[in-house]
Amino acid sequence: MTLLSPAQAEEQLRHVTQQFAQWRQSRTTPRGRIPKALWAQAVTLAQVLPCARVAKQLGLTPQALKRRRKDAGTVPVPIPPSPSPHFVEVAAAWRTPTTEVEVQRPDGTRLRITYSGAAPTLVPLLQTFLEPR
Repeated sequence: MTLLSPAQAEEQLRHVTQQFAQWRQSRTTPRGRIPKALWAQAVTLAQVLPCARVAKQLGLTPQALKRRRKDAGTVPVPIPPSPSPHFVEVAAAWRTPTTEVEVQRPDGTRLRITYSGAAPTLVPLLQTFLEPR
């Protein structure tokens, strides 16, 4: 198995941080032992990212993480894949605006409205904006 790329390691570090937080919340004793699977993930991340950064992010002592990393050698431990991201539609952001309205009050305050598609009802909005204060 190959080591993670730095970008993959950063994403995995966020995921492992959540796992450590869940473990800390669910443990029965305040000084419970960290499960071997979590240690293994931390050690694998410390092979790609700076050890001190991984330790700080996960709430571990750098010395303990370095010791575990040394004991594990350089054989990477498999890390379970992080959950896939939710679908995000970005096509709507690529539409270019078709209409732009800009109005300026006598005091210099400006209102710019940009829209595409059906025209919104602008009269009440413009009346409110242009009313003297």
